Amino acid sequence: MNSFVRESWESGSRGGADAYDAWVHKLKEAQGSDWCPGKTPQGIFNASLRHKVIGDINVIESRCDPCTGYRTAAHANRIDEPSVIFLTYLEGGENIEFGGERYSLAAGDTFVWDSSKATKFEVYESLYKVALAMPARLLSHNVLNTLDQIPRKLNLSSGSRFLLNSLITAVADREFDSADVEAETILDAVNAFVVGAGRIEALPDKSLSDRQCQDIKRYVEQHLADPLLSIGQIAEVHRTSKRYLHWLFRSEPMTLNEFIIFRRLERCRRELLNIELAHLHVSQIAYAWGFANVSHFSKRYRALFNESPTQTRQTVYARSG
Repeated sequence: MNSFVRESWESGSRGGADAYDAWVHKLKEAQGSDWCPGKTPQGIFNASLRHKVIGDINVIESRCDPCTGYRTAAHANRIDEPSVIFLTYLEGGENIEFGGERYSLAAGDTFVWDSSKATKFEVYESLYKVALAMPARLLSHNVLNTLDQIPRKLNLSSGSRFLLNSLITAVADREFDSADVEAETILDAVNAFVVGAGRIEALPDKSLSDRQCQDIKRYVEQHLADPLLSIGQIAEVHRTSKRYLHWLFRSEPMTLNEFIIFRRLERCRRELLNIELAHLHVSQIAYAWGFANVSHFSKRYRALFNESPTQTRQTVYARSG
């Protein structure tokens, strides 16, 4: 096996800015990709990095204090060779915005990043993670297709996620430094686990997906009055992706966004028909149930109930008279 530890680095007693700059340089070098660091963290910055190479595979074990960074579309367009990085999280937490979707990642999670899209990250709690980085050409065509079809944050209930996590942490282990294994063996395992994860996403346990869908609906019902309720907010709270939420509702009569609006409109109609709430203006009721625009509310209300909110209110007046 052509395996060796290229570098083992710690910030040690360096000052905050010096340590941060050194860590950014070391990480970029190990990943083989370019990105822009965010604002230099205040005070002491603790970080470490251990970079192991197995053939064309880079194994990067890193720790760092809270920090931020980003990678633009221009960075993605400048790459000479596309790369894929499999990340397993051991401690701490990080938010990643990748391809227009936001993911919240913590210990136990697995995330698959590639160099083709703009990215932002925010380490919000001192982080310990291991990355398996490699040129995309090493992965099979099926794997690359699968990555385009499944959430990049692998499902916690997926056996493939568990196996991939175990593989990544095992390869990073010090005792593995002298293990007799070829890079191709590791790649075969990665290919198999990712394709397996794709099959699970395509044909999941129906009872599990049903429970998840009901959990999302229950959360929506409890937060209808919150004007910030949205698919993005729900995805963040439930530590999943917007793509996966859309997938969960694929067999439902309504999309998740339609369900939110429908339930809000039903709550508004209930209050418009309540004579005891006749003192409230239509706009007050709309705002109370999360609508930010009265004109939009009125259009959606008429489309659903075939009458305007004002006509509904007039019906109540007529009955009470």
